[in-house]
Amino acid sequence: MFLPASGPEGAALLRIHAIAGALRPLGWRTLVLPWRLTLAQRQRFLDRIRPDVIVMQGARHALNRPVLYPGVPIVFDMDDADFHLPHLAEPVRRAMPQVAAVIAGSRYVADWCRAAGAEQVHVVWTGSPVSAAPRVPQALRPPVIAWAQTRPATYLREAALVRRVTAALAARHPGITLRLYDRQKGDDPGFAQSFAQPGLTVEWRKTCRYSDYLQSFGDVSLGFAPLCPETPFSRGKSFGKVLAYLDRGVPVLASDACEHGRFFTPATGIVSNDEAVWVEAAARLLTRPDERQQIADRAFAAYAQRLSMPCAARRVADVLRAVIVECQT
Repeated sequence: MFLPASGPEGAALLRIHAIAGALRPLGWRTLVLPWRLTLAQRQRFLDRIRPDVIVMQGARHALNRPVLYPGVPIVFDMDDADFHLPHLAEPVRRAMPQVAAVIAGSRYVADWCRAAGAEQVHVVWTGSPVSAAPRVPQALRPPVIAWAQTRPATYLREAALVRRVTAALAARHPGITLRLYDRQKGDDPGFAQSFAQPGLTVEWRKTCRYSDYLQSFGDVSLGFAPLCPETPFSRGKSFGKVLAYLDRGVPVLASDACEHGRFFTPATGIVSNDEAVWVEAAARLLTRPDERQQIADRAFAAYAQRLSMPCAARRVADVLRAVIVECQT
């Protein structure tokens, strides 16, 4: 049984439905409870179904508290460093000694969970279903650079980095477009305007369905994945929106932070904290579609092998099986 994070849609809910579905071919019977259910409704389901294990997707839902579900082993799934969010820090900390195991999305999150009292902690990178739609060849893509960040205006250091890199890049390669994502009602249009430079067009796309979000990368030549560990919450990131880049054949330029260096190689992406390296690499790749294609193809193969949903499901299945066996002995 899966207890999702709060919210009617979004990447977290899609992820938990995807992992639940991917477990079924491995012999598991899975059920994702609707996020709107009350505690009484959740408990009635528990009494009727008697699950072997509960997977609790973080503490962002007010009813995702292990103490409310005695008698059933709970595996706590935490993909982000929610312990750095003031309203979640205490609920997450209280949960750690109460759960049978934690599935952490990164080493940073895993280390915190162990220090907070979780006895069994396993790093499982977030997986993503490999989409079936054809990938547009790089030779047909215009010079569009994506920074696919949820709520980008709240990532001040990362935004400043992208602003500096694209300004330097536009001076060398006029005619490029920077595409931002997740524009919501009430957002200050001045945020997008702050990236404006001669030779640079800036787009800020509205929040959309995930299928439309994936489709939007069909004309993207490069994907930026900046992470600034000076921001505590960023230290717990794993791959997030990088998964969409990889799925849709977009070469990635990433900070050398968090999990990036454990996945990317020089053959599958550009990983560096030197902004000059980003500018040089982007300027070169924008003029070399063949090289972009090679990087994208190799990165897609690595993604399918190491970050696809079936890969993540196998890792999760191993964790769940071990928890059940331990609780039955």
